[in-house]
Amino acid sequence: MIVIMGESMTEEKKPEVSQYNIEGKALEAFLGPLEANVMDAIWSSKKTPVSVREIHEKLKQTKTLAYTTIMSTMDRLFEKNLLDRKIEKGRGGLYYVYWPALERQPFQKSAVREVLSSLINNFGDVVTNCLVDETCLSEEERKVIKEQLNKNIIKKKE
Repeated sequence: MIVIMGESMTEEKKPEVSQYNIEGKALEAFLGPLEANVMDAIWSSKKTPVSVREIHEKLKQTKTLAYTTIMSTMDRLFEKNLLDRKIEKGRGGLYYVYWPALERQPFQKSAVREVLSSLINNFGDVVTNCLVDETCLSEEERKVIKEQLNKNIIKKKE
């Protein structure tokens, strides 16, 4: 369930992965470098939810970044449905605290599925043949998998 400003939404939103960078490593294949660093920092945090200040403190140890840059990045990740947030009241007034909408593994799985789905929808049999050819299986195992994948593609198109 997604919580926005302390209120529950009835509709669950799917994280948005709008691009795939073939040169990116790990999360940077799906997110910009700073977005990937922020998500890594949040996922590795021992405490959730986390404030922008906490993530800023963690990230500024390795790179000089403005607080507002981290704040904008976390807001963008919220808009992409990768983070959830709520408002809390502190000594300095109101502020957002954030937590991951998905843990690392489910996010990676969802992102990979989106990319594969897009490739299969656009290139069909070519993609399935490439996937099967890239696996380390015997020729007989490859043949069985190719047949099954092609059957699944035909079923999806119907």
